[in-house]
Amino acid sequence: MEINTLNFGLTRHMNKLPLVRFGCSGTILLVSIGIAMLLWKSRPESDIRPPREPELSVRLHTVTPTQLVVQVESHGRVQALRRVQLSAQVAGEVIETAPELRSGLLVETGQLLVQIDPGDSENALAEAQATVARLNASLRIIEANRSSEEEQLKLAQRSLELARTDFERMKSLSEQGQAVSVSVVEAAERSLTQAQSQVLQLEQSLSLAPSRIQEAEAELQAAHSRVKQMNLQLARTSIKAPFDGRILQSQVEVGEFLQAGTRVVELADDSLLEIHVPIPASDLRNWLPFDSSLSSDSGWFPPLEPVDVSVEWSESSADHRWQGTLHRITQFDTSTRTAMVVVRVSQESGRPARNIQEPQNSTPFPLTEGMFCKVRIPGRKLTNVFALPREAVSFEGRCYISKEGRLKTADVEVVRSEGDLVYVSSGLSEGDQVIVTRLVAPLEGAKLVEAGE
Repeated sequence: MEINTLNFGLTRHMNKLPLVRFGCSGTILLVSIGIAMLLWKSRPESDIRPPREPELSVRLHTVTPTQLVVQVESHGRVQALRRVQLSAQVAGEVIETAPELRSGLLVETGQLLVQIDPGDSENALAEAQATVARLNASLRIIEANRSSEEEQLKLAQRSLELARTDFERMKSLSEQGQAVSVSVVEAAERSLTQAQSQVLQLEQSLSLAPSRIQEAEAELQAAHSRVKQMNLQLARTSIKAPFDGRILQSQVEVGEFLQAGTRVVELADDSLLEIHVPIPASDLRNWLPFDSSLSSDSGWFPPLEPVDVSVEWSESSADHRWQGTLHRITQFDTSTRTAMVVVRVSQESGRPARNIQEPQNSTPFPLTEGMFCKVRIPGRKLTNVFALPREAVSFEGRCYISKEGRLKTADVEVVRSEGDLVYVSSGLSEGDQVIVTRLVAPLEGAKLVEAGE
């Protein structure tokens, strides 16, 4: 009985346990909601604002029209206009050389560089002169004989007349029966025949005299030519400088035997220099100054205007500058589509004025063969163009401008690029504010703010 009562009480207690658990959970939930509401009501007040429109910070450049003399730039190496190879024109032994016959030294016009032994040439000249003297004597003898034969002919013709008269007289007497023997007539006839023969011989000799004189004169002229040739050969034993110049190379020494045609000295004339620079076909067509007053029907480029050209040494362009002259076009390369343009620099313009930063005892560099130089050729003039930094214009020919504080795309035409600047001929107006900050795919109409504001 007691056991049953105990079991019944335990059963009732177990039945009431879920209700207790549900009541605890509800109480915790209500407490949490209360705390959340209390925290919500105690939060600080905050301003709720709409999202701000993004802005691009850019640098602006206000454009104004300008003028530009196009400078066509290129590079080339300086070279001497005249460069000659002096060779031995006669064979012989070198007996003397100039002290300046070393690479890099300067020589003057007419200065002896190499002397070849003139002995053989002097002997040949003396022989040729002796031949001239002998032929002159022979010609004088021929002319004297002709004069003598002319006088002999006159006498012979007189003797012929007398012999003919004597023969005719003797013959007439004999025919008339006079006392004239046949032997006398025959003797007169022989005298006539001899006189005729002598006249014929003298006439024949005189007729040949002009031919003998002409032959002698021809031989004499040949002898004179031989003398000139020997004089020239003797002069060629002395190799002299044809102009003021610089020794580039020498390969001869005293005692060396030279054959005719052996190269002995290479000489360059630095008084007139040239720079051959390649110019692209586009620059040649658009900017180089051609002389329109001189027309050319030869199928080649017309002459260039001789404008002043700036020349700068690539090793030191700031301190070494010279002035040249645009001269000519030498060739056009179809494979590279470039023209070879020549700039000529004279000796005077190739000597720069002293730099004020150089010491007084220093010598400024002249323009010298072998220098690699930059050349600036002034071309045609551009008017009403706008200068912009290169980064302000895209490769597609677009730039961005600020229009009422908003970004706007403008298509422009670039007519020239020089250094860090490009020159625009259309697509912009005076006073436009061009964005010079490089942008990548900006949105059209984006709000702009100038950097630094």
